[in-house]
Amino acid sequence: MTRRAMIGAAVLVAALLSGVQGSAVSAGAAAKSPPAVAPSGPGATERHHYTMSVRVRPLLLFWIGRSNVGDAIVTRAATPHETRYSLLIGSDPDRAPRRINRWGYIEERIRGDAATVVGLMTESDEESIEEAEANLRREGSGVHTFKVIHAAIDAEQSRSVVTAVGAPADYSFRQVRAVLALAGDGDTERKSRVVQLPQERGRDFCPRLPRSCTRRPESARAGAVQAGTPLTYVYHGKFFELRGTSVQFKPAFEVNALRYARVVSAQFAIKNMADGDETRFALSYAIDGGLAEVPLAISYEPRWWMQVNLALADDVDSTLMGALDR
Repeated sequence: MTRRAMIGAAVLVAALLSGVQGSAVSAGAAAKSPPAVAPSGPGATERHHYTMSVRVRPLLLFWIGRSNVGDAIVTRAATPHETRYSLLIGSDPDRAPRRINRWGYIEERIRGDAATVVGLMTESDEESIEEAEANLRREGSGVHTFKVIHAAIDAEQSRSVVTAVGAPADYSFRQVRAVLALAGDGDTERKSRVVQLPQERGRDFCPRLPRSCTRRPESARAGAVQAGTPLTYVYHGKFFELRGTSVQFKPAFEVNALRYARVVSAQFAIKNMADGDETRFALSYAIDGGLAEVPLAISYEPRWWMQVNLALADDVDSTLMGALDR
């Protein structure tokens, strides 16, 4: 994957997989109450649905926006011996302008000190709207390429392989299993990386954002929040630092006509430790209650001309909920 693509995947996963467990209490009757959340525990599987809106900036002076162009599904499954996090996210060609089809999937399984990661995303290196339009024309001619990563991380090293996969059709995020199956073909381009892990480095691919946002959980629950300690993690042979740059406590917060109480809104930065390149994003999450530490809203700019916004929408049905079960 390109540097921007890697960072993009890392940001989205870090933002959404921040510890999917346990909603803030409704702050009043002016908005609808959040839906009930089933209790989580060993052997339980928990899923959350997000709706996606995007804005593009053809010129530096203004943005053009479109809502409900895609979805994201976050899954957390826990057993006594393993914890699994996954994210399926992307645009829906049936709803997105010009049937834009950009999506990705990533899954991490953690067993003790070891973790495995598998992920894929549509190949997309656009640095401008003109390049994006050119890629759409190329895809219309029958060229459909995905990048797939397999990684294994233990106490000593990280081993990863990225594979370029040519798909016979313009698969959407509903065909995630079909694309993953293509990665097993032998006639593909592969790039491997192995790095040793310093003892003080984080081993998990998916960092837990609330730790980087507040220094002490008890202080956040009291309404006093401060930026916490930066986290370092590895992805495809490179180290990244995730840190909170600003944080604010909000007694009430509204998303998709649902009102939540006691929410933290924070700005984050991910820095490539090799070259210092940074990517920034923002998210808001509940402090306590049934959705404690679950992101409620996320904003991310993968390109200077594009902004992606996600909003929790567990009360909205999505056909993607079962896409990973087929």
